[in-house]
Amino acid sequence: MEERLYGHKKMIVWQMADKLDALIQKVLNQMPRTEFKLREQLDSASDSVVSNFVEGYYSNSLAEYIRFCRYSKRSLGEILQRMRRILRKGYINEAFFLEIDSVAGRSMYLFDRLLAALESKRIYTEANKVKKGKQG
Repeated sequence: MEERLYGHKKMIVWQMADKLDALIQKVLNQMPRTEFKLREQLDSASDSVVSNFVEGYYSNSLAEYIRFCRYSKRSLGEILQRMRRILRKGYINEAFFLEIDSVAGRSMYLFDRLLAALESKRIYTEANKVKKGKQG
């Protein structure tokens, strides 16, 4: 059965972040249970990317949406760094690392584009408020 896309699920940035989260879950399943701190940090960062995006999307505030997308972007950076460490420790192979790195990189690009568009909208909205205030 095909899932219907609505709201935040229509956003390509969310789709890419969700794909990354699925890959991270596979990494977590490959890591030794003794690496509880690294596992927790990676799982938390992956959850933060998706959760912060969704929270911002439904905030009904442009400023909040921007703020939460920035949180998501920071968590993406954390994932990129932790994945390098996981590769160095030999818990995943280079091909799997490169797949994750590619999805994370595309996610970062999409967040950058979204943030640029949202900032443009914020500036435009503020300029129109000032313009209307001077006319009134």
